[in-house]
Amino acid sequence: MKTKDRLLAVDASAKGWREGVPEISVENVTLMRLIRVASLGITAFIDPILRPTGLTESSYHTLIVVLASGDESTTPSTLSEQVGQNHANMTRILGVLASEKLVRVSPDARDARRRRIVVTVAGRTLVRTYAARFAPIVKAAFAGLSAADKRALQRTLRSLIESMDAAERMVGPAA
Repeated sequence: MKTKDRLLAVDASAKGWREGVPEISVENVTLMRLIRVASLGITAFIDPILRPTGLTESSYHTLIVVLASGDESTTPSTLSEQVGQNHANMTRILGVLASEKLVRVSPDARDARRRRIVVTVAGRTLVRTYAARFAPIVKAAFAGLSAADKRALQRTLRSLIESMDAAERMVGPAA
């Protein structure tokens, strides 16, 4: 299913949501579904380009976050939080990145039980190579938004994320 078809499906099912799940406003359900459609759209244009490397959007995102951590390196737990993956998935992703020599995993100097992750030269090169390939695609993906729209969307998403943090606290730990 193409991203535009997913959008049509969201619109087509709004009445069913309103009638079938009246406890949650159709506006909130629609927003959640639109966010998922947008996320799937990003994956739909990134994964096919990365396929020859054996990486996915999640593993490439992880590699970028490791790169952004610089010489300070980062930890698997921090990466899990920043990339939005559970610990088991992050372990698998880091295993792939390490086996491809895109990151180096080593014990923490102060606590050998912890692992530190740092990007390698090969990882840095891969990020830059594919960033150049993604640039025109990302530009096309956001072409329908003006600079002011992009700033407004960033502000709105930041507000939403802050609200979601409050919702997470309502659920409690390890829910």
